[in-house]
Amino acid sequence: MAILAYMNPFNVFRDFVRLPLEAFVSEQYTGYKKTTNDSITSVKELVYRVGIVSVFLSAILWISIFLYVIFYYTYMPNVTHVRPVHLQFKSCDENMGVCSFPSAHVQLTKSSQMLMSSQPYRIKLILEVPESQINKDIGMFMVCAQMRAPGGVLVSSSCRSAMLRHRSKLHQVMRTLFYAPLLVSGFNEEKQFITVELFSDFEDDQARPVTDAYVELQSRFVQVFSSELHIEAHFTGLRYAMYYWPKTSALIGICSNLFVVSLIFILSWYHLQDGLPDFLKTKLGIEVKTEKDDGNSKIISKMKLEREDSFPFIEEESLLEEYQRLEKKT
Repeated sequence: MAILAYMNPFNVFRDFVRLPLEAFVSEQYTGYKKTTNDSITSVKELVYRVGIVSVFLSAILWISIFLYVIFYYTYMPNVTHVRPVHLQFKSCDENMGVCSFPSAHVQLTKSSQMLMSSQPYRIKLILEVPESQINKDIGMFMVCAQMRAPGGVLVSSSCRSAMLRHRSKLHQVMRTLFYAPLLVSGFNEEKQFITVELFSDFEDDQARPVTDAYVELQSRFVQVFSSELHIEAHFTGLRYAMYYWPKTSALIGICSNLFVVSLIFILSWYHLQDGLPDFLKTKLGIEVKTEKDDGNSKIISKMKLEREDSFPFIEEESLLEEYQRLEKKT
């Protein structure tokens, strides 16, 4: 009967086919599931680390850019200040014309300071004058300016000469014929712009900041359409490089800030590692000190202290017993 039961095809199929196949499939499924779980865990850990690194890198980059922008707008002054100059004069009572030099008061700023201290500036007066026969006959005339601080305190003064550019009669005729259509239509005028550089290297004093300018044309007969006062910053050194090569300067400045901020972040990271939560330390691969280890170290240190403290007491007790024995013998 045992032989017949052993030779039963159903038992043979169960023992040699179905059960091994189920064991193989179960083993493969279990291994695949474990591998999948491990891969999911590793992917989550990878995504977590990449996210932390991305956040830190983004923060460092934006902080570096922000620091350079703040430095640029703090260190670099405004390049040009333009103020209109409204000339005034005293009219003659009896005769037609001007009986005083044309002059103007230009208020540069209402605040305490407009110009950056220790920064050289070029101050120019732009005169728009007609090419009239009177202006041609005047020839040279003087233009004077005074820079004053609050309260009318004189800071600096300057006088420069100016005149129309000379044009011969032939040049004048040819130019008039060439621009005749524009002159007739009103798109062009017979005028010149005279640029008078009053101060070539003016530096504002922080103790007495300039707030007002006084301009005077020392000629009663000069004819002027309009005039403007231009204050232009004259850059040298680092400001020159930052103004004329802004992209290169920005790249160098941001990279320098990036290095410094990264160094600060790294030092802060190593300094604050002990204060991070345990799960973050485990994720980032930092060694975690458990309470058990701290308890063992405390117990060991306590035992050492007890031993060190108990040694003198033990020695005193032995001396006391020896003294009592000597007394009994005597």
